[in-house]
Amino acid sequence: MISQSAQEEAKLDAMQRHWQLRRGGSSTIFKEVSETEDLLSLPLPRQATRENLAKKNTKAPATYTCSDLESDSEHWEFKEPKKAVEEPKQQQKNISQVLDASKLGDLPARYTICALEQHQFPVVGVYVDERVVPGFKYKVRPLPSPGKNPTTCKCLFDERALTLRSIGRGYARRFTFEADKNKLNDNENYFWSDNRPEGYAFELEVVSEGDKFTIFDINRKAQGTLEVLNIMGPQLEIGSSCVNSNLEKRALVKFAGKVEFFETGVAKPMPLSGTVVAKKCRGKATAEVAKILNVTIKRQRYYLVPGVQKVHRRCTVKGSDINDVPTKYTMTGLEHYEIPVVGTYVDPRIIPGFYYKVRPNDRKEHLFNGRALKLISIGMGYAKRLTFQPDSLVNPDNYLWSDSHPDGLGLEIRAVRKGMMFDVKAGDQLLGEATVFRADKPQREEKMEKVLTATGQYAIQKRIHIDVMCHFKLSRTGGASIENDEHLMRVCGHALVRKEPKSTEARIVKVENVGIDSQLNVLFAQTHTELIFTPKN
Repeated sequence: MISQSAQEEAKLDAMQRHWQLRRGGSSTIFKEVSETEDLLSLPLPRQATRENLAKKNTKAPATYTCSDLESDSEHWEFKEPKKAVEEPKQQQKNISQVLDASKLGDLPARYTICALEQHQFPVVGVYVDERVVPGFKYKVRPLPSPGKNPTTCKCLFDERALTLRSIGRGYARRFTFEADKNKLNDNENYFWSDNRPEGYAFELEVVSEGDKFTIFDINRKAQGTLEVLNIMGPQLEIGSSCVNSNLEKRALVKFAGKVEFFETGVAKPMPLSGTVVAKKCRGKATAEVAKILNVTIKRQRYYLVPGVQKVHRRCTVKGSDINDVPTKYTMTGLEHYEIPVVGTYVDPRIIPGFYYKVRPNDRKEHLFNGRALKLISIGMGYAKRLTFQPDSLVNPDNYLWSDSHPDGLGLEIRAVRKGMMFDVKAGDQLLGEATVFRADKPQREEKMEKVLTATGQYAIQKRIHIDVMCHFKLSRTGGASIENDEHLMRVCGHALVRKEPKSTEARIVKVENVGIDSQLNVLFAQTHTELIFTPKN
């Protein structure tokens, strides 16, 4: 039994050797048969095993590819066919496009115009793009002949974006836009769709320069304000929908905005982008911006709501910053030009001798009948007493405590007041005199510093921005003046207010960087002459 099994193993090994030789490239079938017979006729030792025969076979099996028809699958080397490398074809821009009005349910008219950009909507003849809707603002750009750049022509209406009021009917559609100021009965902002065979391109504008927004975080808490300074590129409409009979449009916009956070109070311009959501409600003539989504500021996501909502303005103060009781207060609704007073905290910019208007933070009306009074003193202790100039020395009642109002107080500094008189000078030349007629607009403190005097003591000097209305009377040669020389002008500038060391009242030194709402301002700017207002003694 042992010898029989050994012979069977020897035959099996011989057949395996024959198979390997055959794969090695045997020439003819006759040679293969003879080799097989020789192998089978060889005498085998009694104790021959399969392992011994394998050792005698010194020829290692070769590796083969799938090109050999009889090779084993375990030796296949799968090679992917090489794909033909196609050279990139130059994309040829469309030089024209064909518009079919019948697809819009209108007359079966076809027009060939130049290829438009992605943000432009075509209007030509009876063809009016469905995205052109009354109530939204558009820039209208006449199109050139087919094959030319669609932005070569300047927009109508002095490059302005106007609100579309109506679209007429008939073969020639009349497009009527909002009228200019004081020209409601003589509106010239219109045209017909067939005025130009090449057609028109409408460009949507939902955000304009000068728009103001309030910044909200993802928790719906107001964080600051934003003013649009410049629009950067076209505004691309990405979708529109009708919800509850209200039309809503969404557009991508890039702009430069002046961002001011409530915590810092510092305004900084920066480039921004977002998705504008504009809605035209049923019964209203114009569309309004609802919000701007996905606005990223300093790697944080915010959304913008139209308008500056002053009620959300926050101001956080700490008593430790002024070496007082370590308290902390957060005031909401304070104006940007108001100085905070709350609880134990009195802002160090509030100094006796200067004039202030006082407003409780929970109301719009000012105390003391809205008058600006001189601050006499600031008391000490937990609740500081602020004493203002009294109306009567016998019964002084113009005072309050810093903790009288839980929501705090806002103090507005007043440098220029109604009735003040100034001499107007250009260099050393006296031009005339100005009398303050109205001083209703806020005055904002921009800088405060200590100035060393000749006596070795320090004077307090403040720089305050003013915006007032003045009666301006020109002076003639020889001192003569007539009534026709008096004009009412708006005056803006910086008032320099100084409180001397031993003085109880701060006084105006001069008003510089003056700008007046008159053609005289252009004359002085061209001659590089600076106007200075000095108070009359």
